[in-house]
Amino acid sequence: MTSLASLRRPWSAGLCLPLLAVVAMHGQAADIEPNRKATVDPLLQPADTSRPFIDGSSLVLKPRSYYLNRDRDTNPDTAGWALGGQLAWQSGWWKDSARLSASLYTSQKLYAPADKDGTQLFQPGPEAITVLGEANLTWRFTGNTGLRVGRQRLDLPYLGSHDIRMLPNTFEAAVVGNQSDSQLAWLSGYVDRIKRKNDDEFITMSEAAGDADANTGTVFAGARYKSDDLLAGAVFQRTRNVLDTLFVKTEGVLAESDDVRIKGYLQYTDQGENGNSAETFDSDLVATKLELSHGNTTWKLAGSRTNGDTGIKKPFGNPANYLSVIVEDFDRAEEDAWLAGISHDFGRRGPGTLSTFANIVSGDTPETGPNASADQREYDLTVDYRFREGPAERLWLRVRGAWVDQDDRFAGANDFFDFRIILNYDYDLLRGSSS
Repeated sequence: MTSLASLRRPWSAGLCLPLLAVVAMHGQAADIEPNRKATVDPLLQPADTSRPFIDGSSLVLKPRSYYLNRDRDTNPDTAGWALGGQLAWQSGWWKDSARLSASLYTSQKLYAPADKDGTQLFQPGPEAITVLGEANLTWRFTGNTGLRVGRQRLDLPYLGSHDIRMLPNTFEAAVVGNQSDSQLAWLSGYVDRIKRKNDDEFITMSEAAGDADANTGTVFAGARYKSDDLLAGAVFQRTRNVLDTLFVKTEGVLAESDDVRIKGYLQYTDQGENGNSAETFDSDLVATKLELSHGNTTWKLAGSRTNGDTGIKKPFGNPANYLSVIVEDFDRAEEDAWLAGISHDFGRRGPGTLSTFANIVSGDTPETGPNASADQREYDLTVDYRFREGPAERLWLRVRGAWVDQDDRFAGANDFFDFRIILNYDYDLLRGSSS
């Protein structure tokens, strides 16, 4: 067993451990939590090569099947089973400068009882969804700077696709940014409207944030610095007359040897109203996480504190708290929360690879006063199997279970079990092979 004293220290442990207290990291195990987004990614990626317009085109079918059943103790149950997915077309580059993209999304009902509506797999009713969620032009000014205009996906903290059901959030926006896998990447833009994941129509950003009369969009700017041992990022967004959100994070390797790695994470969120907002509020959240990886296993500890008279607002998707898991985000007003988790990659098992991760998260809130709510605890287990060969290559089966236990002494408390089975696949129709 390697001792901590023998580990290489890219950062000074004496400086970082007090700063990052209780923190986080992605090891070799496949710990993928789609409910959470805490990075600022560049507009263009290094993989965006200069393929010609026609020969470089792709048409990828991405079918998805999603079953969700939430069995509640007191409130009505919700359940549904959907079949659908995405048909995504993207051109190559015209004169090494312009590229077109479009995506059609659909979610059709296989099982959707009206008395168990509310799964967000469909529109309320429940009703099926079919929508042109993406249709955009990317114009590359230089080799690493570009502009994207039109319907598109975004994936920033508190402003993103939040792809946890059949369809993602998509946005009508103009975004400019650069391409950088390391060093500095930046992104800025204006978002006019959002199509939420269980809808087929775009609405203004202010309406999505709860103010239908403001009729305003969202401006944002973000940057990310990345090196071998350090990542730091920040993004600010303003929905005029409604909401400001600032998010800042840093993460880095605290210690590393051939078979042990320790990584720390720290993030801060600040929110408040602006202009003529009908609601007055001011909230902030601090969260830290620590991860220790050994071989194919990663252990995690995390903690967070939410201050203010309201919880963190997420009208545009992508909660960022490290303690946001399958069901709950643990960012209610005056909530103190902690997380303990483990993930393990079992490697090759038959025609594919098997991995799993589990979390226990506990949140405490005031017992009395205007911010009183039920203390709660969530127990999560996720099992992933990804096929790596044969006709089913790139088929991904995910099975998830979550038990939410709320303090029964508090009025309105409700215990429930959330169970999901998700199938994802993608196939390039033009190339006749998995993409």
